Amino acid sequence: MRAPAPRGSLQVARPAGVVSPAPSPDDGSPAIRGLILDAEGGRVGGATVRLVSADRPYRVAQAAKTDPDGAFLFAHGVPPLVRVIAEHGADGVVTSAPLHTTEQKTIGLTLVLSAASAVRGTVVDAHGAPIGSAAISAEGLPWTVSATTDSAGAFLLTTAPEEATQIVAVARGYKTGRVSLAGRTEAAEFLVRMVLSAADPVDGEVVDDEGNPVTARVVACEDQPSEASTQSAADGSFQLPPAAIGCDAVAEHGELAPSDPTRVVEGRRLELRLKAGAAVEGVVVDERGRGLAPFRLGIESCLPSRGKDFDHGAARTFDDPRGAFRWDKLAPGTYVFTASASGRPPARSATIAVQTGAATTGLRIVVAEGGAVQGTVADETRTPLAGVDLRFDQVSRVLDSEARATTDRDGHYRLEGAPAGPLTVRAHKDGFVVQLVSGVRVESGATRRQDFVLVALDGGATFQLGGIGAGLAQLPDGLALQNVFPGDPAARAGLRAGDRIVSIDGDPADGMSMADALQRIRGQPGTSVGLSVRRPATGDLLERTIVRAIVLH
Repeated sequence: MRAPAPRGSLQVARPAGVVSPAPSPDDGSPAIRGLILDAEGGRVGGATVRLVSADRPYRVAQAAKTDPDGAFLFAHGVPPLVRVIAEHGADGVVTSAPLHTTEQKTIGLTLVLSAASAVRGTVVDAHGAPIGSAAISAEGLPWTVSATTDSAGAFLLTTAPEEATQIVAVARGYKTGRVSLAGRTEAAEFLVRMVLSAADPVDGEVVDDEGNPVTARVVACEDQPSEASTQSAADGSFQLPPAAIGCDAVAEHGELAPSDPTRVVEGRRLELRLKAGAAVEGVVVDERGRGLAPFRLGIESCLPSRGKDFDHGAARTFDDPRGAFRWDKLAPGTYVFTASASGRPPARSATIAVQTGAATTGLRIVVAEGGAVQGTVADETRTPLAGVDLRFDQVSRVLDSEARATTDRDGHYRLEGAPAGPLTVRAHKDGFVVQLVSGVRVESGATRRQDFVLVALDGGATFQLGGIGAGLAQLPDGLALQNVFPGDPAARAGLRAGDRIVSIDGDPADGMSMADALQRIRGQPGTSVGLSVRRPATGDLLERTIVRAIVLH
């Protein structure tokens, strides 16, 4: 219970306030000190007290909280003509009369809170259906007085000072509603019913860092139920649905940095300005450090700083004798590049981060000579098979391996240009099940033996490999499992299609290309792979160690 007001001290002032003598600050500057009481005379600690200009438009000069005894003090920088306004939740609000601090160095007053200025109401649409989560605020004040409607469309502003001129309701998908507070009395709550009309779509334009219209992806209300996305036209124009009103919108582009988030306002045209893109500079060399020319370079994977990955198009050819390159117009994020040169297998770069408007230098990609895989291919009766096509499978998403081999009449083959492992060797001949042997590792310049026994097609499975029995999908926000086959290791481990891959054998999957992930998950039957996945429906993180098996499909 609050302590009662002391007798014989400062006078209690009803909303206008009563001036009484009080000590001056030590430096002699004007001051206002006082007490805030509730309707029963109890002192109110923690009340918000504001020193505002005496006339409209109101401006806040200072603000403070009352101490546990309900006292406050404004001792320095007090304007010559002000009002004191105090509020405290359900206890209400009170406003003093104008105070002339030049006429009296120190002013003391006691103000009593009154709850009679509360505003209660409902917000509905044109059909009378309640609108929940609408933002309610009081205008005419230099500070925020706000509330949010509940599922029934109801709201309560417990403290709406007499200085407030109207109530404003903002809800996504609707035009802003306003109700005047003129005619309020202190006798009872002010009741309102606000009917909001459906808003119109919001038009906008996307421009690049130089102000030129550009085609870009536009996202509003990101990661919210009302998320909306569209693409601007060649002239930069776009339109967002009314549900985006009240959200932030961002423009994204594969060659430029995203725009700053901009609030979508009903009836106001949006302009989203993209920022300057980034660049990467580096060299492509052989194992001795000599520049390779010409060479092909592509973006193997990208994890943007925000938003979703973009299609960066085909690989590019560079012909600098030093092996040097510069890749301009990149959105900020982390990248992995893949390079290849004639007679050499594709090679990955390290992960490199690029920043808005800056060039990241010093990237070095070593394209080694590669190894070789050789062996024999036979059928189930151990009869050598001629004309079997052999190649490396899923080496890169942007650069194909040039390595090809065909078995001779004795079933022998030699497949040159093996990239750094793990890798998969694919053997195919018409009339036989395609066989993929994964988990193969070959050092540069070395040779590994790998024999194949192909099984004739019998109307059943068309390919076999060592793996977990699940495909992969490259989604805008990362890698996910797809086609988890019943009875195979992944399904037996409880994994499902749609599970997002977090890590493979402890290595984070962020920024990992689908080709890299496939080679890591595949492997010799009987070996194991550790997978961490997150289930989108629940957010649960699942850790599984899965023993690979022969997968037939």
